[in-house]
Amino acid sequence: MENKDLHEEQESGRGAGLVDDVDAEDSRDEFEIQLEKTLKETEEAVLEVESGGSSSDQSVAWNIASEKVHKFRPVPYFIWRLSNFVFTKPAGEAELTEGHVFGLRRLLFAVASDPYMGCGEKTNKVRAALKSSDADVIAAASVIHSVCRRLKNLPHERIWNPILEDALLRARIGLSVGKCSKEFGPGRAMLAGFSGRIGLTILIAQGDLNEAREALELLATGASIRAVGMKVYKCDPLQVSVMVLSAAGCGRNASFGTLSYASDNPLERVSNDEELLWLSAYVVCEWIRTGGVTEVDAEFFDALSIDENSKNELLEESKLCVRRGHGWNWLVG
Repeated sequence: MENKDLHEEQESGRGAGLVDDVDAEDSRDEFEIQLEKTLKETEEAVLEVESGGSSSDQSVAWNIASEKVHKFRPVPYFIWRLSNFVFTKPAGEAELTEGHVFGLRRLLFAVASDPYMGCGEKTNKVRAALKSSDADVIAAASVIHSVCRRLKNLPHERIWNPILEDALLRARIGLSVGKCSKEFGPGRAMLAGFSGRIGLTILIAQGDLNEAREALELLATGASIRAVGMKVYKCDPLQVSVMVLSAAGCGRNASFGTLSYASDNPLERVSNDEELLWLSAYVVCEWIRTGGVTEVDAEFFDALSIDENSKNELLEESKLCVRRGHGWNWLVG
């Protein structure tokens, strides 16, 4: 299929809306209870690991992050069910049926038709689409698309949109990272990359204009993402990203593995192999994006089973991606 035709298909799908609202009112009420419970459990578990639950400063920051994500509601219930079904299983073990993608047919076709996520040819049959894209890629794309749609209803787009673009670029890099790792997979790595900037994007979008301007000014001076978040919003953007993963149904390993990046000794922080994989994908995406890949501990590449040849190929592909952009504008609208 020509790229022009693919672009037109994706654009037409976007215009019609890629996701149907299929949650009934009783499902929404059920999900509200589930969401509040999940965020509270994650907050308490993280505090227990970080400080034995005794740090008031950490408690306040996590409470702010939890409230921000609860208000934002990153995904509807039917996407949470899909994500939870896929990401709580070992990589490659989830098999999707037509029932799993109910309400997501147009998004599924766009994912399957995408040259990076799918086969790159026009796909408009559900069974064919499910064969063209991995289950974790479909689930990750559904989560990312839902988050982007939520953001579109919030103010200060001129300020947060470039940061969202960076989050999507990191997700695109993550896709390439995950394709090198059968143990982890491309969908999980997409979310690991996306987590690098989506927390700050949400904080800016939910704050007021003065906060948004202050955040932008601090970033322009070279302040770290964490420093900006703590100064302006009283929480670390990574805390928000972790809560987004939790609220999106990605499971404890996703949240705790990603959070380990904030530790002075992240490799000592992880408690199982799955957490190590999430941490490793996050680190590799971060360093590839910032151009410091030579400083990455070899253990992160080893965890993902990325050898030297695959690493070099990944770097070359990522350089092209950074120059050309993520190519996923259809995923945003």
